[in-house]
Amino acid sequence: MDNFLDFLVKKSDINKNEYFNYRKTKAKTEFNDEPFIYEKILEPVVNDYVVFDLETTGMKPGVNNIIEIGAVKVIKGEISGTFNTLINPEQFIPYYISNITHISNDMVADKETIYEILPKFVNFIGDLSLIAHNARFDMSFLLTNARKQHIVINNPVLDTLYLSRKFNKECEKHNLAYLTKYFNIKLDNAHRAYFDALATNEVYKLIQQKYYNINK
Repeated sequence: MDNFLDFLVKKSDINKNEYFNYRKTKAKTEFNDEPFIYEKILEPVVNDYVVFDLETTGMKPGVNNIIEIGAVKVIKGEISGTFNTLINPEQFIPYYISNITHISNDMVADKETIYEILPKFVNFIGDLSLIAHNARFDMSFLLTNARKQHIVINNPVLDTLYLSRKFNKECEKHNLAYLTKYFNIKLDNAHRAYFDALATNEVYKLIQQKYYNINK
């Protein structure tokens, strides 16, 4: 796949009934200028991973900027580390975004920018699989900013939104608010990155269990 970022942001590229689960691998090609491709992994289960969530000033990567990163690192089923920071987006946070996230311009005014934060986050995730709810959105922002800093992110990516559509057939909706309520998952401070990441981890654990039950 020539441009993974383009793939992420094109809604038509993935059927709603498919889960999102990709990794970068060596391409079987003699051309040196295309050394990698993305291939689909059939099993949506990983034991060690990082669940993350971003809050942003808007919906368009490259135009809008990241204002918060929240993440939990899970090793052998247990949370072993956390990453939680506000980010100075160097642009105005619209009122409607502040109203949703409860992140104000004053709160981020003295924080580090993404140029300082992203290398720290990349170090935190290492080569672990990444999990996000609606990963297309979060990965598009992550990869856009990584490219600006000439940082390469090759981690496998799983999307609990698509996984939920595949394994939670009983659910009428698959947004995080609905799923946490349906499965009685605690979600404090919704639309704050760290707390959304915690809730997404619980959703993923439920999906893992359903997958194991189906494939016994």
